[in-house]
Amino acid sequence: MKPATAKIAISICALGLIFVLGQIVYYNKKFASTGKDHRIVLDGRLTANLNVAMGYKLVLRTDAKDVIVQPAEVRRWIEDYARDYTGQKELRVNPEKVSLFIQKVSETMNVPATNARLTITDGKVSEFTPSKNGQKLNIPATVTNITAGLVRINQSSEQTAIINLSVDKIEAEVTLDKVNKLGINELLARGESDFSGSPKFRTQNINIGSRKFNGIILAPEENFSFNQLLGEVTASTGFVPELVIKSGKLIPEYGGGLCQVSTTLFRAAVEAGLPILERRPHSLPVRYYNPQGFDATIYPGVVDLKFKNDTLAYILIQSKIVGSKLYFEIYGTRDGRQVTIDGPRQYDIQKNGALKAELIRTVVYPDGQEKKDIFRSSYKSPSLFPIVRNPLE
Repeated sequence: MKPATAKIAISICALGLIFVLGQIVYYNKKFASTGKDHRIVLDGRLTANLNVAMGYKLVLRTDAKDVIVQPAEVRRWIEDYARDYTGQKELRVNPEKVSLFIQKVSETMNVPATNARLTITDGKVSEFTPSKNGQKLNIPATVTNITAGLVRINQSSEQTAIINLSVDKIEAEVTLDKVNKLGINELLARGESDFSGSPKFRTQNINIGSRKFNGIILAPEENFSFNQLLGEVTASTGFVPELVIKSGKLIPEYGGGLCQVSTTLFRAAVEAGLPILERRPHSLPVRYYNPQGFDATIYPGVVDLKFKNDTLAYILIQSKIVGSKLYFEIYGTRDGRQVTIDGPRQYDIQKNGALKAELIRTVVYPDGQEKKDIFRSSYKSPSLFPIVRNPLE
């Protein structure tokens, strides 16, 4: 190439470069001033959302616990800053401040795993703790979740936003199958009832009675008898007089309220799909046993609650009281049976309080066989049962 030609080519390239640079400068000035730069549009929306977020209360949620964050704390996480390329003032979430907060609350949100414990003394379980997995807050992922949640907040009348946190599951090192050879590995069923409003003596009898069945082990094919395991119901065994249904009257007798125990255990046995060998409903509807049609009365020497462990493994019966609720839990090994419960359904309800009820349980076994049980209840009017007061009261 001749020198003159080379100089012309270089000049053309230089002019082209100057033109391109000029266009870039023009573009930046124009769109920075008009707000049409794509990045600036996004930042504008971000700032608007964060302005809304600063007035919101946050609910940080895990399966185990919720933590409430007040708006004042949220405002501490959001800060002003200026864009380097435009100088425009914006808002942003400071991840370090969010992280510091999460580190503090993680101590209350982290749940350690619980190892299983099972101790048998004289044929009865004296110590029982099922294994339970724990959780640990994943702080980096949680900070990301919170930041993303804040910038996506939409205005609402409640001014509350729920953000699900990230947790890592902690497996228990010792599970039930490792601490026993009885096949007591998992929860089969749970029954519950509510005795709120019970008099003091009735509550005492429920506490004492339910403890008598805590830790009971039933072998495969073994039958359960409530009365047999209950034993004597006297002052010497800790029971006190309370109203019972007897001979068409409500009479104070030792152990009044024990039907709360038998009813709750009956419900657990039904839920577990165990064969019910003997069950009788109460003579009148009792509010402690709602819903009506899912109760089981007992009276030592007269009326019993019986069922059978027809599983291939041992089963364990556990009782507990939480507040005014009584629970019975049955542990064992699932054999694949499917239990479906329909009801209880109340019908033929009379103005005087009399009614009938029906509960249908269907059990489908692993081999495909199906068994249907119908538990029928007929309750008389409560007005037919006068209360006979204790003459010593």
